[in-house]
Amino acid sequence: MNPIIRRESDLPFNPSAPFPTKILLSKRDMAAASVRLSMLGKDDRIDVHSHEDNDQIEYCIKGKAIMFIEGLGEKEIGEGTFTYVPKGVRHSLIKVIEPITILTVFVPPLF
Repeated sequence: MNPIIRRESDLPFNPSAPFPTKILLSKRDMAAASVRLSMLGKDDRIDVHSHEDNDQIEYCIKGKAIMFIEGLGEKEIGEGTFTYVPKGVRHSLIKVIEPITILTVFVPPLF
């Protein structure tokens, strides 16, 4: 495995994603994790789902939203919020209150 440096501004948006996403690290780069930067607008949502084989780690860079995590219920997330969703746990982004930017890491890599 080789070291990697990428500038987010140099990366294109992923055309296959359901919301604006930039792939910072994928399983083509390494086998340990995949990383994406996602930007969702006011009133956007992500339906309830789970990742059966991947833990999901997130850090909210800016914005505000209501997130649902099975076992915790609905929680407001915003700038500086860290979330960990173990594999198999259902979760969703119920509503974006202010446009939000989230850094997400999947272990092992999802994409």
